[in-house]
Amino acid sequence: GWAAYAYVNSWNSVYQGVYYKRPGVLLHEIGHNFGLAHSGGLDGATYTDHTCTMGNPHYSDDGFQCFNPAKNFQLNWYNDAKITEDPRIQGYSNTLTLVGIDEYDIRGDSPVTVRLETGGGADYFVGFNRASATGPNRMNDEGDNQVTIIQVAGGSGEGYSQSSLKAKLSQGQSYAITNYGGTTQTVTITATSIDISTTPGTAVVRITNGSTPSPTNAPTNPPPTNAPTNPPTNVPTSPPTPAPTNAPVPTFPPSPAPTRAPVADVSKYVCTKWQPADPTICAEGSLAGGSCTIENLGSSCGNGGKVCWWASCPGGDGPPSPSPPTTPPPPSPPTGCPACAYGDNGVCCGTCVDSGKPSGRGCF
Repeated sequence: GWAAYAYVNSWNSVYQGVYYKRPGVLLHEIGHNFGLAHSGGLDGATYTDHTCTMGNPHYSDDGFQCFNPAKNFQLNWYNDAKITEDPRIQGYSNTLTLVGIDEYDIRGDSPVTVRLETGGGADYFVGFNRASATGPNRMNDEGDNQVTIIQVAGGSGEGYSQSSLKAKLSQGQSYAITNYGGTTQTVTITATSIDISTTPGTAVVRITNGSTPSPTNAPTNPPPTNAPTNPPTNVPTSPPTPAPTNAPVPTFPPSPAPTRAPVADVSKYVCTKWQPADPTICAEGSLAGGSCTIENLGSSCGNGGKVCWWASCPGGDGPPSPSPPTTPPPPSPPTGCPACAYGDNGVCCGTCVDSGKPSGRGCF
């Protein structure tokens, strides 16, 4: 069933039963009142980005959590700490030190959200999902202290638009965007370092355009000079001396390629409330450290009931993360129509009389 619904860019939000007193539901609906759309996750669903309140991470319980970098850019709450970069320029490279909104007031000159222009409105946004012990994101449900990369469906992050989580980067990890903005170029975002031992905590991010220059044009030199027209010298009439027959050169089968020694498996973990699948732990997890130092011991590692989940992974950095499916942009709701969620996949309901709700309201 539905818990609540709200009108976009309006004062009006409606709650059913006890949901009016649950901060996670309240903040989600007020987000719609502020003009925010839903936040989809790596699975391509409409609101499964649990790094953001507009992805419904706290539907059934209380929680301290704010919005993702795209929503933070749209809200204009951090105008003095948001910047725009254009990595479409061939050879572009820039290194930025990011601070999370948890420590916005002590950030110095560091930005909290970065917009990467694509030229078509479907821009990317980069931020540091800092979850300090006392900050507004202290009960994050996903991506604690990681660099998050978000893409909007349109509007360049200036208005109502579905957003999608594209990547969560730990220190040393990268995310490559091929054919960036339709330019055939590849833009790579790398979390060079993450340090939460300092105040404020910081994430150093390097953004590069790794495109190669266009091939050189074919030479325009004139065609070669014609061959001389002198007649050839007559060949001798004496029979040629037969050439000796060489002994055949022995052939040997090719040497087999050396067998590479197997790479030992390593153990990785993620710190979250719910147990993820082993491939997800291998792709996104970290080696032992911090609160998760003993393999297979489900020790506590954060607020909100988070524990260490372990998996045995292939040696090295593990298999590459699969490319997330592309979510088609949802239609923008008309004026006066409620934003819908929790069962209608984010599409405007239009006229709805289910469950006894009045006509013209949305299903939520």
